[in-house]
Amino acid sequence: MSHHLDSPASRRDPRLNVTDVYVFDGQDATVMAMIVNTSLAGAGRTPGLHPEGRYEFKIHLDGSATEQLTYRFSFGPVGPTGTQQVAIDRLTGADDAAGTRITEGTTGQVVTGSGVRSWTGAALDPFYLDLRHLAHILDGLQNEKPIDNGEWSPEQAASSFTGSQICAIVLEIGHGDGELRPGRRIGVWGRALLATDAGGWRQVNRAGIPMVWPLFRALGGDDDSAEYRRDTIAQPADDPANDAGRIAAFVAAAVRRTGIGNPEGYGRAVAAWILPDILPYEVGTPAAFSFAGFNGRGLADNAPEVIYGLITNSAIPTGLVAESAAETRQEGFPFVVPA
Repeated sequence: MSHHLDSPASRRDPRLNVTDVYVFDGQDATVMAMIVNTSLAGAGRTPGLHPEGRYEFKIHLDGSATEQLTYRFSFGPVGPTGTQQVAIDRLTGADDAAGTRITEGTTGQVVTGSGVRSWTGAALDPFYLDLRHLAHILDGLQNEKPIDNGEWSPEQAASSFTGSQICAIVLEIGHGDGELRPGRRIGVWGRALLATDAGGWRQVNRAGIPMVWPLFRALGGDDDSAEYRRDTIAQPADDPANDAGRIAAFVAAAVRRTGIGNPEGYGRAVAAWILPDILPYEVGTPAAFSFAGFNGRGLADNAPEVIYGLITNSAIPTGLVAESAAETRQEGFPFVVPA
């Protein structure tokens, strides 16, 4: 859960909080997974997916600033057995396009049609992070002082997400797709929208690269600032103009304490790396969100450790490894573990 219920809107209804987006290679296919509605939101959480919402995978082709392809998921009300009807539309071009219905089905079941396979429903959260460690990281970075782990150590690390449940939206698109062919560079982000009284749709939450929101946008713990609200409803194409200067300064302050030469230049380079907030991937290649670079993101990737290292230009071990959350993943489709 690298988004951590950051905004007031997502805390009011966690069904609309996109906590993570994953993109990786499947069996002759590209897999995208969107994670929403964490059980860590507490007892007031409403199970399932929002029946008045939309959940979209936005896909940019060949480095385009705007998406050319969208897969939209919409859901019916929760039925007596706890399941919901799900419909998947494929859109090309304009954001307000009606799209083409490609398949329908039920949550908790594998749905196929038009070259895609999908599964949606309650699952174990594959994200792993010790929130005690994150608190120390945020304290050091946001107060521009050395990171002091206090009594915490990597040897004591335990994932705060063990046993937590989420709702997963998993989409597998075969390599035979005319747009998502092997070797093509794409960028992916996910968003949740809610129907408005005026008959339109309001973007409530979005996510692409993990850890961007809690580390770079909720600066000082303020997740209801004018800048935060602006970023919430903005498009990734707006990110460099909106956030590059602020993030570059934030990173420069962090690495200046390590004695790096040209901290301002390093800060600008990091800002250019993570903005716009879109997860890059080359179709048909092994996914890896790593120190070597971002190429999609697998369910097992230790994203927090990578981002901590990128911000500070130093190794900051989280004390956790892929095996720390092995029970939340499976080899075959839908790759998450139903709960």
